Amino acid sequence: MAAGDYESEKSMPKSYTMIYDYDPLDPVENYSEYEHFIFYAANIVCPIAIFGGVFSNILAFVVLVRGRLWLKHEGYVYLAANFCANIGILSFRTSSIWITSSKEWIHYYPPNTSTFMCKMWPFLVSIFLASGWLCVALLFNVYLREHLIRRRRCGCPMFAAKYCTLFASKIIVGIIFSVLLVLDVPYMKIYEINHSGVCFPSSHVAFVVSELIKWIVMWALPFFLFLPIILLITLCTKRGDNTFGFSQIEERSAADEQMRVVAVTLSSMLLFSQLALMLCRLVLAVVSQLMAPLVAELVYYLSIASQPILCFVILKELSEVFRSLLRNIRCCRRLFPSLDQEEEAIQLREEAIQLRAIQEDPPNTTVS
Repeated sequence: MAAGDYESEKSMPKSYTMIYDYDPLDPVENYSEYEHFIFYAANIVCPIAIFGGVFSNILAFVVLVRGRLWLKHEGYVYLAANFCANIGILSFRTSSIWITSSKEWIHYYPPNTSTFMCKMWPFLVSIFLASGWLCVALLFNVYLREHLIRRRRCGCPMFAAKYCTLFASKIIVGIIFSVLLVLDVPYMKIYEINHSGVCFPSSHVAFVVSELIKWIVMWALPFFLFLPIILLITLCTKRGDNTFGFSQIEERSAADEQMRVVAVTLSSMLLFSQLALMLCRLVLAVVSQLMAPLVAELVYYLSIASQPILCFVILKELSEVFRSLLRNIRCCRRLFPSLDQEEEAIQLREEAIQLRAIQEDPPNTTVS
């Protein structure tokens, strides 16, 4: 190292010498104290979450689109948007922790590679803030279908009838992502690459104001106000037989009940994980401990990776479309002979239905 470089590094503020001190986009701090723990934990969990989670979310999205399941229930539109948000979270935010887990990989960190990536990285990383409002919209859709359209207990059935439509669900998803995009526009002006080659906000005041507005609108409102209230109402509202509606099926269709279970499950997982992350970061600020926030962050990424698996298990229509797609692939039919048996059973069932229809409705004969 040259003498000039040593003097410039020595005169540089301490917050610029470590990635976790000068990177406001990354949740991990105090890197030097827990370097080995961060490296091994990130290198074990992050690849599993990224590769496994991205593959499962893409697979669930493709199956949902190929099956056109939103024609059966508009909640699948919110699920499709949630799968896309999960892909963005695992691809950009999780990869940030993986790349910055080692000092040797610091020059591969995308925001520090170019001015374009420095200004675009906040857009890509902040995609995780859309998950809260997507869960709120899905849970509210389930609640309206159950208590306003079918039961008509409230005085606004017309609003429910308009909200629980395919067109309205697409509009709501577009509004959520549009608001997030607008809130991230100021970062294109705020973030710049400084003299040390680090992507850093040029104005501290503008950065704090932008972060505060974005976190209030996209994080605090859904997780502290709307999501807990709607979740409690959905779980605690009694059915007609004075039992909790979460555990029984009455006159509602199977699609409504399955979507209700999915909405409650995903919303509960997301709510508890976000509250756990907030609590762990408060612990970090008070006692300067890194393990709890990092463990909570990694568990959160694993829960995101497992969301499509839960959807395949709970939603029978999604799993049926997936099996029908596998039956059309010859190599999959060779690997899983049960697919052929299932296809034969379906054909026999259809033939039995056609035969029964012919027997019950014989053709009319004319007497000559």
